[in-house]
Amino acid sequence: MTHISLYRKWRPQRFEEVVGQEQVTRTLQNAIATGRIVHAYLFSGHRGTGKTTTARILAKALNCEHGPTPHPCCACEPCRAIAEGSALDVIELDAASNRGIDEIREIREKVRLVPAQGRYKVYILDEAHMLTDQAENALLKTLEEPPAHAVFVLVTTEPHRLPPTILSRCQRFEFRRIPTPLVVERLRTIAQHEGLLVEDDALQLIARSADGALRDAESVLDQLAAAKGGSITRADVARLLGTLEDEIADRVVEAVQSHDAAAVLQVAAEVAESGRDVRQVLRRLVEHFRDLLVVRTAPGARELVDVGEDRYRALTEQAARFEVNELVRAIGVLASGEAEARWSTQPRLMLELALLRLVRPEADPDLEGLQARVLRLERVLAEGRPPQVETPTEARVGETRPPSTPPPDGGPGLEQLAAAWPRILEEVKHRRAYTHALLSEARPLRLEEGTLVVEVHTGGTFAATTLSDPRHRTIVEEACTRALGAPVRLAFVPGEKTSSVEEPTRGDPLVEQATRLLGPVVEFRTSVREDPEQED
Repeated sequence: MTHISLYRKWRPQRFEEVVGQEQVTRTLQNAIATGRIVHAYLFSGHRGTGKTTTARILAKALNCEHGPTPHPCCACEPCRAIAEGSALDVIELDAASNRGIDEIREIREKVRLVPAQGRYKVYILDEAHMLTDQAENALLKTLEEPPAHAVFVLVTTEPHRLPPTILSRCQRFEFRRIPTPLVVERLRTIAQHEGLLVEDDALQLIARSADGALRDAESVLDQLAAAKGGSITRADVARLLGTLEDEIADRVVEAVQSHDAAAVLQVAAEVAESGRDVRQVLRRLVEHFRDLLVVRTAPGARELVDVGEDRYRALTEQAARFEVNELVRAIGVLASGEAEARWSTQPRLMLELALLRLVRPEADPDLEGLQARVLRLERVLAEGRPPQVETPTEARVGETRPPSTPPPDGGPGLEQLAAAWPRILEEVKHRRAYTHALLSEARPLRLEEGTLVVEVHTGGTFAATTLSDPRHRTIVEEACTRALGAPVRLAFVPGEKTSSVEEPTRGDPLVEQATRLLGPVVEFRTSVREDPEQED
């Protein structure tokens, strides 16, 4: 015997069986009961929420032997024929594949004919937004002057793509996403009748992954039933969907709290080795931090977080350990990572970078990263403990650092330039990659007669000479001017070649001062080669 998919087997046959769309079904039933049947309806909304199913039930209600009735019997010949898809008077047309003017002209020619069996000829036009402009114009003529026995139901997920002339001639019904608790209850009913033993946490995960589409949830349950037989656990659902279990999400939260980069990299490795979809993992982490944000900002809005009571208590404990702006930043970082992973050829790298940005906000050169560092410093000071600063090594032999003095013209000084240097490097990187490569290991050195001297370590004399060229120097000076709000003149001098990653940040009183204020300074290394953008 051929297997029938669960979403088809459990498709609602009466208005009362449609899940989560009471505002639609109740209005349609009242209209039928009072004889207020219109000639054109528009059913719009999220996928898998019952639009086409409701259109078929409406056709039953209009053509039932006991009707028109808001409660079709589902036993008479017209009702059975509509349920089986063999009714001559109910014509379903997929506009995605029948979108041309010829199909609509055929409807215009046949719509005048009286129904073969029932009272009404019901035309269900699925994916109506896919019609061509010519087809829409032809349909408009039919909608303007339809025969009394014709009812059109336009079904679409994108009503904004239909012209206003068609929208204005339809009675519109908006199908909402089905709430997670209702999806869970429906899945539980199906599982019981199908002899499936499904954990409550598994049902919850299926429902959340469906994003308000009951049909999608039923399809996932059907696939799990085929793969696992009669017993389905939460881990089975997670493996099938490639989603992130709560335990791993909790580990990410713990690593963010403890600033443990190794822990999040281990999570990323486990995710990659298990074959999970990186985008799905990042999306699940976004949902997790969103739940934390809701719990943190609106603890009384329990219904906005679709989790069980035990999980809600765990989220409450986690949320109390974060500030609101930290959660907002985490959501932004993860959402950006998910968008970048969509197009990247190395999605695992995008996951690792996003997680590292969460645990090491000081690595972010943007304003949000600066805010995160300041917040960390404020928290440390509020707890009454000194900031953790790496002990500097002795300055290099023969290296001197004259004390900085404010420029005589009142312009920006050395301290201001040092503090703004990460932002300056980031802007230079976006404007010209080669200039950034030459500048990557440079740092402000001293102030001489109104000119800020920058010491260049990578490339030595070659790099300093190249940066002094107006094509490069102007880019850096403009970035400095925008960052500091005042004109800046720069000069570049070669410095000693460093032999280790951390050496340039040690023994420099300016870097030590910035470290005490903002946390560890992160520097990036880029090798110098001939200018790939050399102009004639």
